[in-house]
Amino acid sequence: MSMVNALPDLPLERQHQWETIMILGLAMITGVAGGLGAILFRLMIAWAHAVLVGDIGLTLAKSNTVLIAVVPAIGIVLVNLISHYLAREVKGHGVPQILEALALRGGKIRPRVGIFGIIAPAITIGAGGSVGREGPIALIGASFGSSMGQALKLSDKYTSLLLACGSAAGIGATFNAPIAGGFFGLEIILGTYAMGAMVPVFLASVTGVTVFDSIMGGGAILATPPYHVINHFALLFMMGLGILTALVGFLYTRGLTASEDFFDRMKVPFWVKGVLGGLFVGVAGLLLPQVLGVGYPTMHLALDGRIVLGSLALLFVGKYLATIVTIGAGGSGGVFAPSLFIGGMFGGLFGAVLHGISANLAPHPAIYAVAGMAALFAASAQAPFVAITILLEITGDYHLTAPVMAAASVSYLVYSFLTRDSMYTVKLTRRGIRILRGNDVRPTESVSVMAAVESYRDRQISHTMPVHEAYSLLLARFEEPWLVVVNQVQQPVGWITLEMLLRLDNQLGQDTPVGRVASRWPAVIHSQSSLDDALRMFGLYDVDILPVRDRHGQMVGVITEKSAIRVYHASTLTTIDTAQKIRTLSATQADPGTFIEIPVTVRSKIVHHAVKNLALPSVALVVSVKRDGHLVVPHGNTVIQPGDQVTVFVAPSDQADKVRRELSQAAET
Repeated sequence: MSMVNALPDLPLERQHQWETIMILGLAMITGVAGGLGAILFRLMIAWAHAVLVGDIGLTLAKSNTVLIAVVPAIGIVLVNLISHYLAREVKGHGVPQILEALALRGGKIRPRVGIFGIIAPAITIGAGGSVGREGPIALIGASFGSSMGQALKLSDKYTSLLLACGSAAGIGATFNAPIAGGFFGLEIILGTYAMGAMVPVFLASVTGVTVFDSIMGGGAILATPPYHVINHFALLFMMGLGILTALVGFLYTRGLTASEDFFDRMKVPFWVKGVLGGLFVGVAGLLLPQVLGVGYPTMHLALDGRIVLGSLALLFVGKYLATIVTIGAGGSGGVFAPSLFIGGMFGGLFGAVLHGISANLAPHPAIYAVAGMAALFAASAQAPFVAITILLEITGDYHLTAPVMAAASVSYLVYSFLTRDSMYTVKLTRRGIRILRGNDVRPTESVSVMAAVESYRDRQISHTMPVHEAYSLLLARFEEPWLVVVNQVQQPVGWITLEMLLRLDNQLGQDTPVGRVASRWPAVIHSQSSLDDALRMFGLYDVDILPVRDRHGQMVGVITEKSAIRVYHASTLTTIDTAQKIRTLSATQADPGTFIEIPVTVRSKIVHHAVKNLALPSVALVVSVKRDGHLVVPHGNTVIQPGDQVTVFVAPSDQADKVRRELSQAAET
């Protein structure tokens, strides 16, 4: 399901200037709320830490030091209870929930999310869970902006804009980074730099930072010594770091998804998952206490060059595992700060290795820790502007602009070759939700070429067939006037159309074999390509039919320009219809609902059934089907096949487990 989020331009005409003033005023109010929310969130974390680690932890320590490992488990179980019974949006790392609200609900988030969005991650972080403050504070700010837009009955576009303002204010305040906060709201949340969005989002970010600094004090949160790059080859080394960090970013994104899948597949109560994941994190904390919580003190040591090579490697691996398990087990918190931690340790490790080879290669190896932070976040979040500006703002060292830009831009580029999804969008894409926004959107990129492939088996003719016979066949196929020409070993070599034969009518004899006049394939399109690739090739080669081959070079069918356009239109209409059904179901049930994924096996109850014949409860809606790596937008006649991954939307959320059990049952034999 692909959603295009229309963004507003501020109306500057004289008769509408009041509207501009209103939006800017609301952006500032949202900024104030974002700044205050960041302060309240920090106080909540301190309180949760005092209770869970100070009181409960000390009590456990008196009986057995090893029992301290249960504190993260207590925290994650408490969060699981909140997300299961009170507000399912607080589970996870915050930003995907914001993007989901933008895609499916016009930027509408339930007001209660702002309340539990403070409590749940504060408990997770306070108990030692390996997550950050940034995702939750973005969700808290977004919740306020969304709630204000709903209370004032603003249109979806302005509600979405205020949601982005709240996220920007929260991020700017918690990092004391107004520029990065603004870019976060634009680049990650809205996906556009339209002027109509830029002004209020940056205004909200600056307001949030001002409020936070006036109460909590300012300053760079990870101030570094005044480093200078003196090696002339340093930028090349930074680019090399960017390439390696892109691979780490890919593993980080995949690890978060794999961990959530692992815990989702466990056939145990949700609270047992919290206990198991929390115990793992607790044991990791006993071995490496630095991996617990947000980890800013340890990051500061790395930026100062005070962590040795072996410890950098251990902290890199330990933080990675602790973070993906915390999120997978149901913890609530951001993955922004952990990405900085992991990137900093990896970059510091890279710099330490260079320094060990020759001190002249990396006189200040800690510089690579700074660049590694920016590079990992730029890759895994697919947000280079946020990554570059935030590292410069939180370190306060603008002498590092060039190396940070080199590492971050290369890492961003290499990661984009590996996958289209960031750590924030991968879960949404797997559910069939692809958010398409901004001025450069090409919606056809979201539809697989396989959705428009047609079989040529009943339309193939031998290359020896006389032209007059081919002409008769084409006349009988008035709707699809094309035929594929095959050689003596039944391999397609080209095609003919009625138009071709009419154009050559006076030049051909009746018995001329079609092999002499057939057009040869100018190019081949691969089955992994998108409709966008196909439409480009139609225009480039001035043809309206192309062969489609799989990864082994075997021809699987053909795609015509007509079929490509037809499938795209059908997909778009189905997408809009599905999104409207989701909104209607959510509104009817007064619940935002949740998505579940059903793997289909040969023994599944729903296998070989058409979607229209599935005995779905009234609270469930089939959203998408993933088949052979391709996303299929289902319609009533879509037949569920073994190996499919079916995504179902369920509202109310508390019915999700019941629907999952019902659809996952094996067929009776």
